[in-house]
Amino acid sequence: MVNPLTPPVLREQVYWHFGDLTLNRQTREERLDRRDRLSGLRWMWACDGEVPENAIPAGRSGSRRFYIGRAHYEGSVTPGRIDTKRKVCSIPWGGDEHMRNVYEVLCTPGQFLSVAADNTETLLLASSAGMSEEGEPLFIGRVQHKGELVYGKVQRSHGVCYIAYEGKELGFKNYELFVANVPSRLDDHYWLKNDGDKIPNQATVGGGTVHKPLYIGRAKYRGSLTPGSVDPTIWRCNIAWGSDEHQKMQYEYLCNCKRGRFVKSQGNHVPIGAIRGGYSEYGDPLFIGRVKVKNDYIVGKVQPSHSVCYIPYRGKEVAHKKYEVLVRTD
Repeated sequence: MVNPLTPPVLREQVYWHFGDLTLNRQTREERLDRRDRLSGLRWMWACDGEVPENAIPAGRSGSRRFYIGRAHYEGSVTPGRIDTKRKVCSIPWGGDEHMRNVYEVLCTPGQFLSVAADNTETLLLASSAGMSEEGEPLFIGRVQHKGELVYGKVQRSHGVCYIAYEGKELGFKNYELFVANVPSRLDDHYWLKNDGDKIPNQATVGGGTVHKPLYIGRAKYRGSLTPGSVDPTIWRCNIAWGSDEHQKMQYEYLCNCKRGRFVKSQGNHVPIGAIRGGYSEYGDPLFIGRVKVKNDYIVGKVQPSHSVCYIPYRGKEVAHKKYEVLVRTD
């Protein structure tokens, strides 16, 4: 359970196009989450080469150990492999290999099935594991290359599996495709839009003052989807953005977070299993954090690229280098 209270330079919003559809970030996140639920895949956030105990291995090379992961890059969520020695998730994109130090780790077991250029029926069984910058589903694939299994992304419209290798993105028509072994997951946390002066039954308390609890919420602002504190006495979600505190009438509650707890962190460190709460106006992932101010616990946003947790406090956006992050403990 979440421990609610321990002792007392703006840029235009970016859109991606898929066919005749225009997808904003919120729509993309909802679509990705829905695909994860349908495929049964469970991902956990981590950084700097760290992985949870139930991470899915992706081979080894000498002292280097690899795990299946995915990372956000240029509007895409791209599968690749985590290199614990280099402390990055390596992904193929745009002809090159890209290293991301903040990533998601696959924690769902499965099997790999062969796909060839003249036999693509296996694609119908594939577990969706990401999304291209244009909104197309991406899948986990692997190929034999130079004596080792290398993991990457499968893009149906391209008919190949791409891997990141020695700085380049390489494509292969014959590969193996990942299919999850477990059914769809329906017990995970979710976000629910506010409905007037009514708190959802499974809304998550993340902080509070001596007079009231504060629920974990998030709201859109200037191209971002920003985590913050829902104050039930004024029915507003208070978020920190652009040096100021903003009170939003339209927001979402974090619900059904039964396996969440806050852990200590600082700087740009993303603890294993951190729960993402939204994204910045630049597309950077934002996580749910909180800070103790006197006797109050205020919920805000952790922005790893800034190495701080921002909280909305007395009309201002206040940065803290030491904070707590909400993580999933399973």
